[in-house]
Amino acid sequence: MLRSDLLNQLRTQPFDLLIIGGGIVGAGLARDAAMRGLRAALVEQGDFASGTSSKTSKLIHGGLRYLEHGHLGLVHESLRERHILRTIAPQLVRPLSLLLPIYRGDPKPPALINAGLALYDLLAAGRSVERHQLFDRDRALDLEPRLNPAALRAVARFGDCQMQDARLCLANILQAVNFGAVCCNYVRLMEFRKASGRLRGAVLTDLATGDTFEVRATTVVNATGPWSDTVRRMSDRRAASRLAPTKGVHLVVPCIADHALYVRSPRDRRRMVFILPWNGCTLLGTTESGDVDNLGALQATSDEAEYLLDIANYAVPSARLGLSDIIASFAGARPLLAFSGLPTHASREHRVDIDHFGLVSIMGGKYTTFRAMAKHTLDVVLAMTRRRIDRCLTDQVSLLEATQPVVLDQWQDVAQQIPDALMGRLLGCYGVGTFRILHLLAFEPRLADPICPHHEHIQAEFVYSMQEELVSSISDLLMRRTLLAFGPCHGLDALPVLRDLMARYGKLSLEQLDDQEAAYRQEIAQSLACRGGVESAEALTGRPWP
Repeated sequence: MLRSDLLNQLRTQPFDLLIIGGGIVGAGLARDAAMRGLRAALVEQGDFASGTSSKTSKLIHGGLRYLEHGHLGLVHESLRERHILRTIAPQLVRPLSLLLPIYRGDPKPPALINAGLALYDLLAAGRSVERHQLFDRDRALDLEPRLNPAALRAVARFGDCQMQDARLCLANILQAVNFGAVCCNYVRLMEFRKASGRLRGAVLTDLATGDTFEVRATTVVNATGPWSDTVRRMSDRRAASRLAPTKGVHLVVPCIADHALYVRSPRDRRRMVFILPWNGCTLLGTTESGDVDNLGALQATSDEAEYLLDIANYAVPSARLGLSDIIASFAGARPLLAFSGLPTHASREHRVDIDHFGLVSIMGGKYTTFRAMAKHTLDVVLAMTRRRIDRCLTDQVSLLEATQPVVLDQWQDVAQQIPDALMGRLLGCYGVGTFRILHLLAFEPRLADPICPHHEHIQAEFVYSMQEELVSSISDLLMRRTLLAFGPCHGLDALPVLRDLMARYGKLSLEQLDDQEAAYRQEIAQSLACRGGVESAEALTGRPWP
C-alpha cells in the first residue's frame, strides 16, 4: 500500500465524501463510509492520530466520573461501545482491572462509591469487563502493598479496558483503504470550493512535495476535533464558536505500582487521576486546564508535571518521583463542546452541525464513542443527500480481519523459528499483518534482529510499517507505529539501524534522513521540557534550546 498511489487517486477521482481530519473520528468515518459503498476520501495534515488521538489516557471506558454529573446516557453509550470495541479489536482493546482507593476525608465514602460502581455495572447491561468489588483496608494492602496506608479506609476494584490509541486509529484507516477509501496523511486543507452556494470540494496541498490540487466531493465532513471551529470558519467566516477545548497532560515515569490505580488528588480532593501500567512504564494523567492558545504546540509545564507527580507520590509513597524521573510527557486538547462552570463538569457528548454551505462538522465526544459518532455523522450525511445506503456494519466486522486470503502454512518454517512470546506480540499488534512480517523474514532472515539491544521490536516490523502502514517519517515509526519514543532511550539508540532500513526500503536520501532525525529529536526535546531539562533538550537537538 503506497501513499503515492493513494495520492494519485485523491488527485484524479471525484468523491461522495471528503473527510478532513485523520484522528480517530475521521478514521471511523472513512471506515464506515467505505463499508457502506461510498466513494470516500480522508486527508490529514499530519500523521494519522498525531493530534489528540495519540495523546489520550489509553483507555476505552465508560467514564465513571460522569455518573456523578448525571450523564447516564453517555455512560451507557460508552459502555456499549467498549463492548463493541472489545469484540471487533480484542488485541488492541484489552480488559484492565483498576483499584480505586478511598481515604478518610474523601468527599465520597465507601458505601457511595460501592453504589456508584453497582450502577456502572448495571449500565453495562450484562457486558461488564468484571464485576466491581469493595475491599477493606487489609485486603486492599494485600492486593497492592505500595498503596499509601495512612487514612486508607477501603479500595474498590472495577474493570475497564486499555487500548493502543494510535494503532486503533491506524487499524480503522487501513481497513477503510482496504474497502476502497482513499486516505492520505500529510495533506493540508487550504480552502473550500463552492458552487451555487454549496461546498463541492476543497483545495489541498501535499506537504511532502508542496504541490497544490483540487478535489471534488459531493459532501465535506469536518472531523478535526479541537480544530473544528477553525475549519468551520474556513467555510463560513461568521461561524460562532461551538467548542471550548481543554488541555490534558500525561507523564511517563518508571513503573511505580503493580496495578492500575484511579486516585483522587490530595491537593484539592476534586480531580481523579489515573496511574496506569503502560509500555513497561507507568502513565500518569490527566490534568485539565483551559491553556490551549496554540493547539498545535501543547506541552506539559513544570507546574502541571509537579501536580501529577504529587498525586502519584501521595498514592504510592515509595515512588518518590521528581521532575528528573520523567521519561516523557505529552499534552493534547480535548474537543469539548462549549460549557459553563468547571471543566471537570463539561459533557463529553457530541454534536453534528451543518452550516449554510453544507459543511458537516462532528464535534465533541470522546475516543471511546468514536464508532457511534461516525455512524451518527454518516447517517446525517445520507439523510441530507437523500441517499439510501445499506445499514452500518462497523459493530460487526473485525478490525483485524484480512481482506485478502492468507495462506497460513506458507510461512510455517519461519513461524517455527519465532519465539512464542514474540509471535504473540506480533499477532496482537499487527493481526494478519504478522504473516507479511513472516514473509519478510523468509526472504531476509537478518530482519529478525532487534532494532536495538534493549527493545523487543525486530527490524522486520519497521520494514512492514514502511511498506504497509503509510509511514512517512522517523516520528511516525517511533511515536505512533511503535512506542519506542516513550521508553527510557526515547528510540534514539534505534536510530542507526532505523536509518539504514529507511534508506534501503524507503529509498530516502541522506539529506532526508538527517532532516527527519532532527525533527524527531525536536519532538522528543519538547516532551522533556516540563522537567526543566534545557541541557537534555540541547543534547537531543544538537543546538541551543529556546
